[in-house]
Amino acid sequence: MTRARHRTLGDRLRAERERRRWTKPEMARRLREAIPDRQRPDFDTVLSYVKRWEAGRVNVSERYRFAYAAAFDMDVDELFGPQQDIRTAASGVPAVPQDLLDAAGLSDRARRPVDARYVEAIRQTNQALIQLDTLHGGGSLLQHAVRVFREVHHKVGAGTCDPKVERDLVAVAGETGEIAAWIAYDADRQTTSRQLINEALLLSRQAGDRAMELFELGHLSMLSLRAHRPAEALRIADELADDGRLAPRVAALFEIRRGRALAQMGEEHRAMAALDKAQVMVSAGISARDPHWTWWIDDMEIDRQRSAALAQLGRWRQVVPLREEVVARVREGPAYARFDLAELLDALVHVRDWSRAEEILGEAVDLAATLGPCRTTALLRETVTRIDRSSGASSTVIDAADRIRYLVDNASQHRLL
Repeated sequence: MTRARHRTLGDRLRAERERRRWTKPEMARRLREAIPDRQRPDFDTVLSYVKRWEAGRVNVSERYRFAYAAAFDMDVDELFGPQQDIRTAASGVPAVPQDLLDAAGLSDRARRPVDARYVEAIRQTNQALIQLDTLHGGGSLLQHAVRVFREVHHKVGAGTCDPKVERDLVAVAGETGEIAAWIAYDADRQTTSRQLINEALLLSRQAGDRAMELFELGHLSMLSLRAHRPAEALRIADELADDGRLAPRVAALFEIRRGRALAQMGEEHRAMAALDKAQVMVSAGISARDPHWTWWIDDMEIDRQRSAALAQLGRWRQVVPLREEVVARVREGPAYARFDLAELLDALVHVRDWSRAEEILGEAVDLAATLGPCRTTALLRETVTRIDRSSGASSTVIDAADRIRYLVDNASQHRLL
């Protein structure tokens, strides 16, 4: 079935190319032109990809989907079909076969050549990791993600790759490290996440992949906020947010980080001003300069971050409607939506809205039963502890809190690393 889909897509790409009377080398040249200079692979590598894509041998990775759309002057969805939003495609993300997760050559690294096919296999493995994290959260996936990153990092250090793909290999290793760092963050393994993102940042810098480097700096500032080191997060944000050369949504990301850091420091007016500025940037839509990874920086993400900033400022009455709105939009969604539900419950407990909290607790019990150790279970544990210390909660609320505590404590005994 998968091979048939690839073949159908390959037929479409070949038809669009031939309709323009382009040869395969011309197609490769135009794809290279659609990729930023520092991320641009050599001509022979892209030509080999074009041949394999049109033959239906492999799927087209996200980066090249955007490049194809630019080369053909078409919308990505028009060319490739509607692409499910990674954050919201709860039931539509297909199961990822084990052979795709093993595509990096983990079982035969001593024999597999490090060439263009290997680099493309790592990119596909990265997409598989993202899909699995979206569906199941980071707790059950972290060990595998770290294993993939360590393997690719080893290939970079060994220096045995085809010289034509060396820069691509270093760049994809940086991307793999960023994904592993996010999964570690989602699994509530903050020290591991910090170690991974620093390694990834160095790789992306060595590859000249500035877009990924900025993503990784955004991750570092997020980790600083998680560790309640707002001055550290603010230094990263201040260094980058005012750089007029940044793409709009990248600049918005660092305005968000600035706002969150200022909120942790108690500077409410400046914090809200930074978030308002980010809102304006996001409302303008995605520009041609925005990297592909900025898809998640949207109005709903601003609501999430504004609610977090208000929570840090103790404005819980203002937090609740924002979190209610987010949950209403992502309900029945993937793992990210689960954290939104836990955040809403936390806000309701802070304002002692026991009636509404009781409604959410039923879902939270089901949620706790399905999750391994992760940031969502960590927040649920904090929330049920707060319920225990509060007055006025009904026996139904207390019983549900006890059930969540049992489920969360049981999950914590199954850490992978």
